Amino acid sequence: METNESILTKGVVSIDDRKQVRKVKGVIIDCDACGVSHYIVSSASTNSSLVLPFEKSLAVGDTFMTIQSRDDFLSTTDLTARGALEDNFDLVGLEVYSRAGSHLGVIKGFDIDTAFGNVTKIDLEDGDSFESESYVFFAREFVFVDDGTEIDADIRVAAVEPTAGETEGEAAPLAEPADDEVAVEPESEEVVERVLESDEADEAIYEAEEAEEEAAAEDEAECVAEGDFEDDPSDDVTEEPVAAELEADSAESVEEESDPDAELRSFLVGKKLNERVVSQDGSFVIEAGEEITEQVFAEAQKCDAVLLLTMSVDE
Repeated sequence: METNESILTKGVVSIDDRKQVRKVKGVIIDCDACGVSHYIVSSASTNSSLVLPFEKSLAVGDTFMTIQSRDDFLSTTDLTARGALEDNFDLVGLEVYSRAGSHLGVIKGFDIDTAFGNVTKIDLEDGDSFESESYVFFAREFVFVDDGTEIDADIRVAAVEPTAGETEGEAAPLAEPADDEVAVEPESEEVVERVLESDEADEAIYEAEEAEEEAAAEDEAECVAEGDFEDDPSDDVTEEPVAAELEADSAESVEEESDPDAELRSFLVGKKLNERVVSQDGSFVIEAGEEITEQVFAEAQKCDAVLLLTMSVDE
């Protein structure tokens, strides 16, 4: 670790040249990184300064800063070098302010991490110091740090957000059962009891009905065994006509299904023709005056001449 003062005592030694070639004259601070971006090195032969990028330094010992070669320096005509020299400013002497905008003092010195280039601490003239964790930002005009003072924005946020105690206090009543809920519990138990009683009553009624049906079945079985049933003539009289009627209807249905011309057959059989009938293909011929028999009707069906027969008889 080096300070802004101790770094200025270091000579610069080139390993390849095996001799001291320069001496550290100052440091260039990168405001965005809050650290060292370049070293300013004096020239041994001229009054002009050279610029050494921070990453080109090999190490900083108690006596020397080492570099690999003279070529590590930026040329005086290099735009980066010229920009670094023009933008150079020294942290020493800058005013320091708190995040709340209050004046804290003036920088007297600062510490540098030579491995990574960070400004690890700033020291004020009054003896106060601030570590890198407290930096808000660096600028050419001033430095802002967080000194722990509560700012107005923090006060406003704290006023809006409830404290942990208030949140717990509001949530506590929700954990306690309400009086209405306690009163409902007995009513719910009574409802369950009434439902159970109703189910038991329905079950008793069902068992009684089942017992009655079993008793009636047993009585009927005993009567059949003892021959107590008498024939009812009215049943026989009623059943026979009904059975005959059903058989007739069934026969008619079967007949209609097997002979779709059954109705025409009953109409034509027995009638006499008014005129001579000849089928379209000439295979069926019957003269006028002849009677239509079952055989004639059957032949007319085969020759598709039933309609001709119907047109040649009187209704």
